Amino acid sequence: MANQNASNQGGNFPLDNLCYDLITIIHEKSKALEAYDKYLKDAQNDNELRQLFEQVRQQDTQQVQQLQQHLGRLLGEQSGSASSQSAGQNRSGS
Repeated sequence: MANQNASNQGGNFPLDNLCYDLITIIHEKSKALEAYDKYLKDAQNDNELRQLFEQVRQQDTQQVQQLQQHLGRLLGEQSGSASSQSAGQNRSGS
């Protein structure tokens, strides 16, 4: 919310909304992955639920990996964009 305002106002915020969103989702899914260990322990006597929890954990693990790849791509694009802007400023300032 504050991030959105800073980005929309053209401030010098180092992270755009999309990167922030990805980081937030990765964080929340990572917390869920930790919780699945407890859920699996709780379901040790119920094979059907245990399999379901394992399936959900596996899906979340794959999604976290995909989100990390996209975040890396976006950060690389931002970094490249910042580098080219900086290089342009250095040339015009000389």
